Amino acid sequence: MTGRDVHFNDIPMAVLDQVENGLRHHFVPIVARWNQKGVPDLKLIGSGTLIDIDGKGYILTAAHVWGATAGADTLHLLMMSGRSLVEIPCPEITARTIWNRQSPDEWGPDLALLEIPPLKLDTIKAHKSLLNFERQRASLAENPPMTEKVLWAIYGVVGESSEVFVNLTEKSLNIDLVARAFFCGITQTHSKADFDYYDTMANLRLPGVPSSFGGVSGGGLWQVGLSLSKSGDYSWDGRRHFRGVAFWQSSAADEQRIVRCHGPISIFERAWSAFGLPVS
Repeated sequence: MTGRDVHFNDIPMAVLDQVENGLRHHFVPIVARWNQKGVPDLKLIGSGTLIDIDGKGYILTAAHVWGATAGADTLHLLMMSGRSLVEIPCPEITARTIWNRQSPDEWGPDLALLEIPPLKLDTIKAHKSLLNFERQRASLAENPPMTEKVLWAIYGVVGESSEVFVNLTEKSLNIDLVARAFFCGITQTHSKADFDYYDTMANLRLPGVPSSFGGVSGGGLWQVGLSLSKSGDYSWDGRRHFRGVAFWQSSAADEQRIVRCHGPISIFERAWSAFGLPVS
């Protein structure tokens, strides 16, 4: 993916790896399982971000990701560390959504907040970190989003490089997921019906860029705080600025795709209010 005013070739791979490892702590891939007529079926649904609000654990994702689990018995959350799974029966998940199914997909709105049953939180916290979302919301005033000369990242599953299926012979689940940070820049912003949108542009010609971003839906959009020393060396300040949720990709044109995300106003104002979240 390419960005504006950010020279990726000047950023050492070690710094990008450090950023990616930091964001991975809050990321979770979402896999659903159906049991129809006694035959299990497994499907990669999308991506999500683990967050904490008022002491409760949630997965923030796109509403169409949650919608794709209709009729599923179980959600499987792959912790990536140790390849362990956390299984959550779908009826135990409380979901809040903003999803206008009648509107064009490219504008949504398309957001979902999935409350994690308390009994599953300790297992998740043994492998992952929940992002303090109230602190993220409060810090927006001091750290407003910058769309120029700033590095951004979307963290999600690369669907075309991942594989999930049920091995009936061995009676096991086979889950091999590839997840990564797609470093990018914001090419355009939009505002419609009080929701904001941040567009990034994926250059499909570049090595390592997938032909499709299926699986990335629901993944978090992050603003990465990089510092540039007088000697021209980049470093990461270690801060994590959550800015949005990826939910739509355009058709490929001239070997490029737009990947669209809901922005911070959509998340921390519109969705915050619609979901009935606490206001300090």
